[in-house]
Amino acid sequence: MRNKFVLFAVLIMALLVTAGCGGGADLTRQSGLSPEEVVHTFFDAAKGNRMNEAALYVSPASVSDTKTVLKFVTGQSSSSIKNSNLLSVKKVAQQGNYVATVATLQQEQNSLGFEIKPVGLEKIDGEWYIVDYDQALRDVKYKVLAQLLSGL
Repeated sequence: MRNKFVLFAVLIMALLVTAGCGGGADLTRQSGLSPEEVVHTFFDAAKGNRMNEAALYVSPASVSDTKTVLKFVTGQSSSSIKNSNLLSVKKVAQQGNYVATVATLQQEQNSLGFEIKPVGLEKIDGEWYIVDYDQALRDVKYKVLAQLLSGL
């Protein structure tokens, strides 16, 4: 009888552990987004403290710098972004697989403080990805993007 109880307890624990580990949603990137929509989606994920989801919209070359990208795009860390608003994103220049956009941010809700930030994006396999600003300026690969961003 004791062995049956132990076996039953082990099976219940295994089910609970399996349900707990497999219950999470898989992160998938929305496809077919415009450059402006990519910036909005990145911002919304970061604002919701979903940094793994936000990283899906960052260039593979910049993905290790997701926090740097967030800091540049918003001027804030993931802990303080909850109080800010992304008011608009506008594409201002495009050349080949590179786009320069400007993002208008309200730094705190109900505040008159606004900031305009240039955001560069790269098209990879038909999808737009945010490129770290500093990387765009220093990496030879992003020479065209650097020229677009420096014109803003």
